[in-house]
Amino acid sequence: MEPISSVAAAFGKMTSGLFIVTAAEGSNREGYLASWIQQTSFSPLMLSLAMKPGRPCYDQIKTHGKFCVNIVGQNNGGLMKPFWSPKEGVDPFTGLDILVSPRGNLILNSAMAALECEFRSSVSPGDHEIMFAEVVDGRILQPEDKPLAHTRKSGLSY
Repeated sequence: MEPISSVAAAFGKMTSGLFIVTAAEGSNREGYLASWIQQTSFSPLMLSLAMKPGRPCYDQIKTHGKFCVNIVGQNNGGLMKPFWSPKEGVDPFTGLDILVSPRGNLILNSAMAALECEFRSSVSPGDHEIMFAEVVDGRILQPEDKPLAHTRKSGLSY
């Protein structure tokens, strides 16, 4: 095994949050564990997320333009587990407390907070596409919780 370079190790120390991104259209629902999400504008309120094409939610976001960022807190009760290593043919939403918003977004009630978003544009600077979305609604679900932070051993892989 090749040792991790000092650049890769240092880059991996960039802290990010953890999120479950969900998208739904009719009975088709998708979700994945994300860490590359950041606020990018105050007015309008916007965020960016880096997503590799082919991930769950990618096609739905690009086609239907709506999704939800569920912010994972420290007291998440195992919310991430079904999305960490999804198993083929297993619905990761089974057993989760889900609210379908008036916009049709999937809000995970165990999350600390949720942001409903509408896709606006994207760029592809590397192996991930950077999507920009306007935050059109949001809610605090667990007011006593604190955000869960994430770092990696290397900035070269998940």
